Amino acid sequence: MKATLSLPHRATYADYLATEQNSERRHEFIDGVIVAMAGGSDEHNAIASRFATLFGVRVPRGCRSYTPDQRFWIAATTRGRYSDGSIICGKPAHPAHDNQATTNPVVVLEVLSPSSEGDDDGDKRRDFQSLVSLEAYVIAAQDARCVKVYRRTERGEWRDAPDVYRDGERFELPQLTRTIAVDEVYDDILDGAGRSLLR
Repeated sequence: MKATLSLPHRATYADYLATEQNSERRHEFIDGVIVAMAGGSDEHNAIASRFATLFGVRVPRGCRSYTPDQRFWIAATTRGRYSDGSIICGKPAHPAHDNQATTNPVVVLEVLSPSSEGDDDGDKRRDFQSLVSLEAYVIAAQDARCVKVYRRTERGEWRDAPDVYRDGERFELPQLTRTIAVDEVYDDILDGAGRSLLR
């Protein structure tokens, strides 16, 4: 569930940055509204952490895996966004008005939760897909052993439907030196039926 910060007027991006600087919680900036991000479940956090590990041992020199604390500026919609993980190659690019936000991820990861599913595979996905650097948008379920990958074609257009990967399958991601198995993502977190092993 997301909570909005109540202000007497629509917030500016400067208001948003001031909130971020003085808060222990992360917020997103969406259409003049400062939205607090809810903490994830055990499963959500474990899957995001697993991806960070899998990304970290597969990125080549010149690319880096980033944590959920990395903020992104979406110029097309003038929004400040976070993801559950990302890969950036080369030096991070920053907009002039926010030197802690970047604009050039190659891969973005979201772990779906009931409260964020509509946004993660809706407006947020489209926001990130507007970034010219992005080549893959990864969505991992937290209640099923399933990973979806939206990919950009060689002509620079986004495919309408994602590639879907399940147990026993492997998937490639841009820039990574080797594939990732779905089993690597979920082993010791969800059982074969998608039930949590953390409860």
